[in-house]
Amino acid sequence: MTDTAAGQLELHGVRDPKLRRVWAFLRVCLVLASIGGTKLLVRRLGWEVLAPNPLFPALVASEVVLLGFLLNGVLLDYKEGETMPAELAAAMECLASEVRGVQVLHPEAEIRSALAALTAFSEALLAWMRDGGGVAVLLDQLDALQQLIEQLRVWNPAPLQARLLLELATIRRHVHRIEVIRETTFVPSVYGMAYLGTGLLTVGLVLTDIEPFSESMFFIGVISFLLIKLLYLITDLDNPFAAGDELSVENVSLRPLALALRRLRGGKEVG
Repeated sequence: MTDTAAGQLELHGVRDPKLRRVWAFLRVCLVLASIGGTKLLVRRLGWEVLAPNPLFPALVASEVVLLGFLLNGVLLDYKEGETMPAELAAAMECLASEVRGVQVLHPEAEIRSALAALTAFSEALLAWMRDGGGVAVLLDQLDALQQLIEQLRVWNPAPLQARLLLELATIRRHVHRIEVIRETTFVPSVYGMAYLGTGLLTVGLVLTDIEPFSESMFFIGVISFLLIKLLYLITDLDNPFAAGDELSVENVSLRPLALALRRLRGGKEVG
């Protein structure tokens, strides 16, 4: 694969986000079609055993409040995760610039190993953020990179060396935070209540005798669509670093990290 083609894959990804969104919408439509078919069957068999009740709108409102609580919680992590690729990219580019600056002051300084390790770590970081996997290997690479950065203190003044270590600490902190966001589900018990509530409301709508029948189909379709689509959205937003999951749609952009990697590759032979 040529460098240009590889760069396009890094910047835009192999998986088209537009196709993912279309597939997500089709999945919801398939669920709605199954609900509509079930309603027709229930109508034909005379199993509409529930009568319209003034309490039913209150149940719908309660479910909406529950979903709103979940949405608000997962949005906090999503907004935090949205800034991390750019911050990681900036930290790695700053590291590369500072390392190259060491050779400006001391031409005899050996910086090839540090730059090569930084580029290799950047490639591993981008692959990890895109495809997932264990974080232990990535942290081992970060440890090896830090050891090479530590060796630069022979030529690097203490204040500049401290800046390098600070950037490494920023990268390490973000890596651990991304792992926590990936592996932590926001209030699992509330998720269970939301799924159970949506299921019970849908069953209730299907079993309720609403006349005329065309109106009942309309309200069942609209209410079910909003609840199911919102539940899918919340589940997706709970992990904004799931680009490797074919069912995930709403992921943070890794473009800043891919751009930084291209710049590092272009300059890794310096030294």
